[in-house]
Amino acid sequence: MRLSRVLTTLLLSLFLISFFIPSSSFAFIEREFTIREILDACTNIVFGEVKTVNARRLQAIIKVNEDVKGKSYLKEIKMNFATGQYLRNSTPQKMIRLLKPGMPIIVFYRQQYGIDSMCFIDNTWFQMRGYQGRGGNSWWSFTHIDPMMNRTFDGKTLAFQKVVRDMLDGKMWVGAPKNAVKMLVLTGNSTSPTLGQTHVHTNSMTYEYQAIRSVKKVDKRPMAYESTKLRTLPNLKDADILWLGYEEISSFGRHLLTKDTEKKIKDFVKNGGIVIVSGQDSTPIKPCGVGWLDGNLKGVESPPERYFVVKDKSAPLFSRPNIVQSGKIFTDDAWVGWKKDDKVFATIHERKELVIGARSYGKGLYIITSLRNDNQYTVSMNKPLLENIINYAVNEMKKMEKQVPKD
Repeated sequence: MRLSRVLTTLLLSLFLISFFIPSSSFAFIEREFTIREILDACTNIVFGEVKTVNARRLQAIIKVNEDVKGKSYLKEIKMNFATGQYLRNSTPQKMIRLLKPGMPIIVFYRQQYGIDSMCFIDNTWFQMRGYQGRGGNSWWSFTHIDPMMNRTFDGKTLAFQKVVRDMLDGKMWVGAPKNAVKMLVLTGNSTSPTLGQTHVHTNSMTYEYQAIRSVKKVDKRPMAYESTKLRTLPNLKDADILWLGYEEISSFGRHLLTKDTEKKIKDFVKNGGIVIVSGQDSTPIKPCGVGWLDGNLKGVESPPERYFVVKDKSAPLFSRPNIVQSGKIFTDDAWVGWKKDDKVFATIHERKELVIGARSYGKGLYIITSLRNDNQYTVSMNKPLLENIINYAVNEMKKMEKQVPKD
């Protein structure tokens, strides 16, 4: 086990993971949370409407119409906004002015020792804290409006309610534009989740996935992402690109994919899909398994490396949209044994081990890397190259789409 992995694991064990922000900190959300993260973190989600508003006392009562997730046992939620912070963009008075009788509302909350909640009304997220049991008689305390949560969803409440229902029903890429490139990312099993002030109880965001999600568009094509920890890869058939995250296919020499999943991946590529393989982890006696790949390839135990030699200078992987130079990335266990007709874009300096290469199969393509994306620093260094890989994959997908004969 690498020292960095050991230290990260020890650090995680020292953190008490809570839902949203502890009330004592009154902090704003720092990073972008996905809607799916919010849904997974909640014990309860209720749809309701504003019943009454008392502007003088800075109070409102919410009528609970439906338990969408969990059993709240609540008929109404009493909200006291007088307890909130006085900030430039968040005051109790501003919050109370946003509420109108009959207005629909969504309340996401986690009940453990108390109630930590994130509420949504048209275009606005705000945080509340409660201490009640099932009776629902206590007043929830307002902390602040959180404008940073608009990165998660910004729109009307009724539209958001439909998104929430669809996602809870198991649908993926909900609300994605019709021309969006849909990427499924297998992540969260072998690497630690993001650290920081803004944990959620079921934090599944890895640094690698966070970096991938930063690519919002390639040329004029919007990107739509979904992540999963399930190695059965649900909804793979609906994806355009599959990203197999760092050490998700092999970790400490242990092969992690079943034969059924490997066949599913091969069929996906054969039928026109693109698979991007992030770094693997082999041992001297247990090379990474390649049942997911058409043909042979061997994963080898390699020392961490930062220097590489570009083998195909015509490829845009090190120049578009970012200039990526040798010595500025992190690699680890690599690949050897490539076929003559494979594309080899870069190899480890002074060794014939792959940094990035590609192999065609059927109508699709494998893009295979030896990148080390195990912690915040290595991912931050590799991020420009990750963005280039996504751009390359989308452009290759567009070429394949043009080759498909029209009916």
